[in-house]
Amino acid sequence: MAKDDFLGEFMGNPARARILRVFMFNPNESFTLPVLGKRAGVSLKAATREAKKLVDWGVVKKGKTVSITIGNTKRVVRGKQRIDTWAVNTEWKHARALSSFVHEVSPVRYAAIIGALKRSGRVSAVVLSGSFMGDDSRPADLLVALDSLNERRVEAAIKTLEPAFGREIRYAAFSTPEFRYRMTVQDKLIRDTLDFPHLVLLDRTRLL
Repeated sequence: MAKDDFLGEFMGNPARARILRVFMFNPNESFTLPVLGKRAGVSLKAATREAKKLVDWGVVKKGKTVSITIGNTKRVVRGKQRIDTWAVNTEWKHARALSSFVHEVSPVRYAAIIGALKRSGRVSAVVLSGSFMGDDSRPADLLVALDSLNERRVEAAIKTLEPAFGREIRYAAFSTPEFRYRMTVQDKLIRDTLDFPHLVLLDRTRLL
């Protein structure tokens, strides 16, 4: 268990803390158990066990979602089936209080973000926006610029961060020259990030 994961320490169960964080950080989404486990970074067995416990407590509710199977050719619909999904029970009397608590004790780990991104190359700029600022209407949660951009490595680094934050991280990555150019021409994506609440974690470009 991470030493700075107070929620996991408090609950005495790191898997349950991760599962709970996924639900509380994504209150409008429904998850199948495989997706829930992947998003939380835990095994399917653990996701199944913890989802059942949260349902027993009333924190989460179980439902059904229609799944459409698409054929391999001409995108022909082969059939439909209703699959089990789990989502936050917004009608539970303690839902709002629990959500506030989980968010309060799950602060953004800035050092972890920088550390993960540095494994993908020499980082020149990192900006947090979107869900990190509580505003999902922004086009991205994270902007990152690297001297030498390797999309595959950046994506892998982002994936390692997602379980800790309980959600998919929407990001935009640029080479440092491209980032400088976009800043110069007032690129819409950049402006839609910098003109709204954001947090600069790193700026070797000295443009932010």
